[in-house]
Amino acid sequence: MEWIAAIGTIVIVGIVLAGLEWTGRKIQAQPETVRKWIHIAVGHWVFLALAWIDQWYIAIVPLLFFTVVNLITLKRGNGQMNQVERISYGTVYYPVALALLVMLFFEQEPMALVAGSMVLAWGDGLAALVGKRFGKTFYTRGKIKRSFEGSIAMFLASFLVLTVTFLFYELPSWLAVSYGFLLANIATLIEAVSYRDTDNLLIPLTIGALVAFAL
Repeated sequence: MEWIAAIGTIVIVGIVLAGLEWTGRKIQAQPETVRKWIHIAVGHWVFLALAWIDQWYIAIVPLLFFTVVNLITLKRGNGQMNQVERISYGTVYYPVALALLVMLFFEQEPMALVAGSMVLAWGDGLAALVGKRFGKTFYTRGKIKRSFEGSIAMFLASFLVLTVTFLFYELPSWLAVSYGFLLANIATLIEAVSYRDTDNLLIPLTIGALVAFAL
């Protein structure tokens, strides 16, 4: 039944991706915007996996599947999420990062898996959306330009999802808030200094590791 559940998560994510692509075309949203909608939505796959699957080596299969699919569509330029200004491997790094989180934390430290996934989904996703829509004050690192407005969104979204995650797993309120604040700062710093799309790897793995080994 777990293998059927794994296939079910692939089907559900596929339906969500198709729905967001269709919506993006219907309202004529920019490809980068659709890409970030997908970025936020896909992170919630972890809840399906935790609810339906018990073994990490089964849970990892959908992520390996989407890694291959995303790499193929990237090379072919299929879908709105790949019709962006520059070639971006973020869509490949994303499922790879989740796969590593599953390998490390799925069975023993689910809170670390959820924390890393939610910061990647909401923090990094909203940072790009807010920065693109409202960004007016920019800073650069080499050829990479980011906005302070996007970084603020990254911090606030990360702080919120981390605090909610810690409270859900019944940590004391003071610890949930204080550690959420600390990790949100770390995630925002990583997003600010990371090169291109490597933040899709560095953010969830760093947050997941810090949650697993410090809480």
